[in-house]
Amino acid sequence: MATSHVRTVVLWVLGVGLLVSGSLATKIELDKRRIAAALAQLEQERDHLSQELALVRQTLEDRTGELAQLQAELEETEQSVAQLRLEQATLQHANLSLTEQLAAAVQAQHTLEAKLSSLQELKAAIRVVKHQLWQQRWQAWRQRVEARRAADERKLTQGNRGFVVRNGASTLGSPTRLQVRVHEPQPQ
Repeated sequence: MATSHVRTVVLWVLGVGLLVSGSLATKIELDKRRIAAALAQLEQERDHLSQELALVRQTLEDRTGELAQLQAELEETEQSVAQLRLEQATLQHANLSLTEQLAAAVQAQHTLEAKLSSLQELKAAIRVVKHQLWQQRWQAWRQRVEARRAADERKLTQGNRGFVVRNGASTLGSPTRLQVRVHEPQPQ
């Protein structure tokens, strides 16, 4: 009896064990399927994320190239702007100078018109111009006279080439005969 009882207990434990193991096996099988499905889903997500990462990297490389190009264009534009500002400053300075010159010329024109508009001022201006012309002619005449005087002095320093001169006039071809007396120095 005890053996039969032990047998019954063993069979019962084995039956329960089979039931438990069957249910465990079913449960493990279900867990395996769920894990396999989750793993497949994770692999799909990993592949999808890898593709997105590659796309983002490519986009980043493209944007980096575009950024470098835009920075180069920005530097070039800034240099152009600096050069144009320098040219603008130069042109403004030249414009200011020309404006001042124009104002001075207009003032001189108004002054001249005022002088020439009255008869007395016109006569005075004519006298001034005549005096200036006379001064210029006088200076030219003085220069010619000085040039002749300098030339004469050069000729006199060179001598008269053997001609005898009396009272500043040449005696060559003179109707009067010249007598030349040489005075010897007397001893003292």
